[in-house]
This record gives sequence, C-alpha cells and structure tokens, in this order.
Amino acid sequence: MLMILPALVALQSPIAPIRVDLPSALSRARAENALLKAAAARVEERRSYITTARADALPQLTAVGDFTRARDVSILNSGFADSAASFGISPSNLVGARSVYTTQLNLVQPIFAWGKLSGAVDVAKVGEAEARAAYTTAELDILHGVAKAYLGVLQAQAQLDVVKVKLETATKLLEDIQNKLEAQSATQLDLLRAQAELQGVAPEALQAQANHQRALEVLNGQLGLDPRTPLEVASLPPAEIPADLKGVDRSELLQLREQEKGYRINDQIITSDLRPRLDFSASTGYQAGKTDNLFKEPYDTWRVSLTLKVPIFDGLRTSGKRAQNRAVLEQIKQSRVDVERQVQVQQASAKREVGKAQAFQEAATKAHDAGQEALRVSRESFAEGLISSLDLLQAERQERNLESQRVQAQLAVWSALLDLRRSLGLAPL
Repeated sequence: MLMILPALVALQSPIAPIRVDLPSALSRARAENALLKAAAARVEERRSYITTARADALPQLTAVGDFTRARDVSILNSGFADSAASFGISPSNLVGARSVYTTQLNLVQPIFAWGKLSGAVDVAKVGEAEARAAYTTAELDILHGVAKAYLGVLQAQAQLDVVKVKLETATKLLEDIQNKLEAQSATQLDLLRAQAELQGVAPEALQAQANHQRALEVLNGQLGLDPRTPLEVASLPPAEIPADLKGVDRSELLQLREQEKGYRINDQIITSDLRPRLDFSASTGYQAGKTDNLFKEPYDTWRVSLTLKVPIFDGLRTSGKRAQNRAVLEQIKQSRVDVERQVQVQQASAKREVGKAQAFQEAATKAHDAGQEALRVSRESFAEGLISSLDLLQAERQERNLESQRVQAQLAVWSALLDLRRSLGLAPL
C-alpha cells in the first residue's frame, strides 16, 4: 500500500493552480500561443509587401551631391592633339586634372508598364489575403488542438478517479479481512487475496497518474504555459449538437484559391516584360569646377527624358518563365480539387461519428443507471449480511467503471462535435 499511495498524490507546488474552463483556455491560446503569434506576424509581413509594390509606381525623387576629380587623356588620341603641337600647345596642357562639383535633384516616374506595376500590387494584395487565410487555418488548428488537449485532461482525470476508487475499496477490503482474521472469521488465504488485490492496483495507478500528468503538460504547451504549471480544469456539461449546424468556406480552400489568383496575375506580369514600357525622368541642379560657382548661372544644368523601351528578343527567357508559372498554377489547381474532396469526406465522416458517439453515450448512461441500482441493492444486501465485503467491492468497482465509461462517452460526444465543427471550418465554441 505504501508504494501505491504516492503514485496517486498530486504533485505539490507552492504555486496556486490556475483555474481554467474551455472558453478561458481558448482565449488564452489566442493570446499566448507561439505558433499563432507567428502566423499573425506573417500577415503583417505580407501587408508590408503592398506598400513595397506600390512604391515602384510612385515618383522616385533623389538628391545627389557629387565631387569628381579626374584626368582624362582621351583627347590625346584625337586628331586635335596631333595638330596642337604645330600651334605650340603642349599635350600635357590638354590633360590636366580637373575637379567637378555637382548638386542635382533627380526625378523618375514610370508612365506605362503594360500592367506590370499594378499587377505587382495585386499580387501583394493576394499575398495578404492568402496569409489571412493561413492565419485562420492556424487559429482553427490550434484552438481545436487546445480543445482536444482539454478533453484529454478530463479523460485522464476520469480514469484517475476510477483508480482512486479501486485503491480505496481494495484498502477497505484489506482492513476488513484483517479484522475478520483477528476474529477468526477469515482465513489466511482471504488475507493473501486482499493483499494481492491491493497490490494489483499499483501498475494501473502509476499509468493513470502518468497519463494525467502528460495530458496536463500537453495542455500547458498549447496554452503557452510552462509544462510544469499546475492547472485546475473544470468539467464540461453534456455536449449539445445543433440540428442546423452550418459550415463556412474552409480557409484551406480559400488559401489555395488565392494562390491560384496570384499565379494568374503573375502570368500577366511576366507577359508585360514582352510589351513596351514608357518612363519619364528629369533632373536639375548645378555643375561647376569651383565651389564658388555652384548655385550660380550659367552653371545650372537640367535634363528631361522620355524613354520608350520595346523588347524584341530575350532569348525565350519570358516564355520559359510563363511555362513554369503555368505548371505551378496547375499543381495548385489539382491540390485544391484534392482538398475539396478531403473536406467532403471529413464532413461526412464527422457527421457519422457524432451519431455513433451519441448512441454510445445513451447506452453508457443507461448502463450507469443500472450499475447505480445494482450498487444500491448490493449495499442493502451487505448490511443484511447476505453478501460478503468482496461482493460489495466488486459492485462498487463495477459502478465506478460504468461511471468512467459514462464520462468517457460524454467526452467522446464532445470530441466528435469538435471534429464536426473543424470539418465545417468553425471554431470549437
């Protein structure tokens, strides 16, 4: 008995346990789960791409300050240098080092790029929508994972309660046999059986305790808490299955549709590389050999340029890019079709499992009611001396097992309901 009791004693902690119910657990997961925070950060990242893509379509204004000192000898290779000696001009006088100071303001504005710039903005917006769909998928997976972990704790707790009752009844039986042995109304064999009964609970007790601790650690991890954090988990009421439960468009499908849309737009962007492009650029400023002449006339300089680029041949690079883009688009299409079929199978299976779980719950409830009545009769018979303490022990064990089965069946309905809601794209609550 001494080696069984420690297995069923809860770990003592100076920290008061955190009381949680299912709604508060889901709220904490939304706020503290690391994977969900990472998914939210990806949405912000994709949103910033929109600003980056729009920047390419807006004017680009740049201020330039430049100092250049150079010795240019290209004039010595011209015909003028050959004839300069006949006029008494030394070639070294033509190639002296010179300094140039420049201050300039440059403006570049794309005018027409055949949809490339607007397409880049559209792709960035699609990327944001895809990230939001991915966040919804991650949120649903995490919240349903929390709910399943919560059910796991309750299931482990129910099993642990059964083991505790078994331990209590086995201990009472041993004490009763010891008393009867002293009164010479029991045999040594009865004592050995009672001791074996008590010792037989040990492996089950250790396993139940380990399962319960493991379930708590899993739930702590889902909630973003230290695995050793003590929790006090509230029980759940019987699950109610709405008759008119309707789903929403699954975020996994929405994400794939957004990817398809993005690759279609990307095909237009790639095609635009084969189309003409028109850009406007302008610059104004000052350029002088001495700093004293800067910002003075006639050292002011300006330039206006309108540039039209017409691609003629790029070595079939664009054609290859379009082929790659179409291949990826086809892969995503087929993935979407496959996911749509999987969703249909999940929804049909989940609905069947709900019906099965409800039938098992009804059967377990009736069996528990019968077990309670049998225990009542056994207690009355024991009080009248019609049955032995061992018979009463068996009746109590049977009642606790039926109670555990009733709780497990109730939690199974919850589990089936969670699977149904996940298949319909809904949160646990």
